[in-house]
Amino acid sequence: MTQTPDNQADARLDRAKYQAALATAVVAGIVCALVAGALAVRHFHATGEHLSTSEEIVRLREQYLKSDDPDRRAEVAETIRQRDFALRHRHFERLTFTRIGGLVFVAAAVVFLVAASRVVALRKRRPHPPRAGEHGPPDVTAPVARWTVVGLAAAVVGLGVFLYAVTGEGYRAAPPEEGEGATVTVGPAPSYEEITRQWPRFRGPDGNGHSRYTNVPASWNGESGENILWKTDVPLPGPNSPVVWGKRVFLTGANRQAREVFCFDADSGEILWRGPVGTPAGSMTEPPEVMEDTGFASPTCATDGRYVCAIFANADAGCFTTDGKEVWVRNLGRFRNMYGYASSILIHRDTLIVQADEGSPDQGYSRLLALDLRTGRTAWEARRPVGSSWATPVIARPEGRLELVTCSDPLVMAHNPDDGKELWRAELLSGDIAPSPVWHDGLAFAANTGAVLAAIRMGSSGNVTESGIAWTGEDGLPDIVSPLTDGRIVLLCTTDGFLSAYAVADGKLLWQHEMERRINASPSLVGDKVYLLDAKGLMHIIATADGFKEVATADLGEPCRASPAFADGRIYLRSSKRLFCVGETKQRAP
Repeated sequence: MTQTPDNQADARLDRAKYQAALATAVVAGIVCALVAGALAVRHFHATGEHLSTSEEIVRLREQYLKSDDPDRRAEVAETIRQRDFALRHRHFERLTFTRIGGLVFVAAAVVFLVAASRVVALRKRRPHPPRAGEHGPPDVTAPVARWTVVGLAAAVVGLGVFLYAVTGEGYRAAPPEEGEGATVTVGPAPSYEEITRQWPRFRGPDGNGHSRYTNVPASWNGESGENILWKTDVPLPGPNSPVVWGKRVFLTGANRQAREVFCFDADSGEILWRGPVGTPAGSMTEPPEVMEDTGFASPTCATDGRYVCAIFANADAGCFTTDGKEVWVRNLGRFRNMYGYASSILIHRDTLIVQADEGSPDQGYSRLLALDLRTGRTAWEARRPVGSSWATPVIARPEGRLELVTCSDPLVMAHNPDDGKELWRAELLSGDIAPSPVWHDGLAFAANTGAVLAAIRMGSSGNVTESGIAWTGEDGLPDIVSPLTDGRIVLLCTTDGFLSAYAVADGKLLWQHEMERRINASPSLVGDKVYLLDAKGLMHIIATADGFKEVATADLGEPCRASPAFADGRIYLRSSKRLFCVGETKQRAP
């Protein structure tokens, strides 16, 4: 039976559809196999490589501990830092690779199943080719089939990229115009004088680590209870530090499932209220990957006596009144920080200042934000040409003007805290920036390992890299711990307990001392003494007038990474599990 031209055209079209479906199934199957193989190979090569058990790092640490040569120890310490950074970088590369590969595999598998079902359906009614001598319309379906295969193969890749863009590193949630929550009316912002009586943010009212109160204990013991007024378990973990306003102490904690703000009674240690931070619009559906040392609640919260605000690793921020009423919650978009977000926040007048530096300097992700305390709405936003930072900004007061000083890679920058306008910048830093700046009179001090310690003249404008630097130093640079200055010296401390003191006047290196202690907490100044808490919970009280002199120690007896908070006659210390109140205990009469 001779086929009509119409039948021949239909036959050719069905044949082209069959060939396109078959080719698409083959391409998708190959993609699935390749991706699965790549994931397996990547997993095989990664097996056994762990940040804390790397044989090379263990060996280097043994060399460091055995060496008596300071230069050799410094060289080994820098090698450890670089190797640790490389391991962490590869760790997060693997996570990204696995996520993207998984998405591409799923997309290719879906395409394979759809194409395979079409092959089966078309095969059942696949037509026979025309007999010899039979002719029909020109076969224009072959090019269509080829382009269909190309298009579907591209769709596999495109779908994977699209899914990655909306769920992975490429996703940036558009922040809402204002936070979610009830409108709460409170009083006016406190005066600067009132703020200086409190401990409202990381490292105190000015971010310098200075205690207004000198009537705090110099001895205590967590095991025996000496000078321990109370201790209370903290429900959720976090290395953030306590903040204090009046009779209330605030902390935050978080894990993969929950984020909370805690309010403790300063006199009894009772938890007065717990404020869960909900899931606002734009929040991540899965928690971010963070390093164990950083966790999900590394940033210290901030209060002004009216509000208490907190921010977490997933970029969720929340604001409560100090009596526990939720004011707003808001997501600020995904933070691209290799170790997890750690910059603490601060309150300036009626705004919450957030340093959200992320990515690399040329990616344009970094910004400085001011959020309205009453609504969570963005009061101002300043884009910044810097990379990731884990440092916390400070508001300095040189010659009567306010400067919001920040440290990032590669710039130390100052902004007007009222509108975010850039005041000055200096290109001084590099690497992973964790130590926060400090200031005294007209000088801001910034330091980071692999870069310099710099004394920067504030009150200037523009690029002050050449003109605004009073002096620099290169020894004993910190990697996590923030500097401390009393106006006479600038004290630096590395995480392995190596102290260096520089003269504020001219930058001369005055002395160095090796404590051989792991230290994460930043030092504090109480009168003329330095309080320095090591990772085992031992407080070292140091006189610095004539070099290093340890005058006392006090043992909490529990691991500590948070910096202390000071109040009238009291010190608040957070261990890995509990919050302690240290104060002079009254001796009962016999």
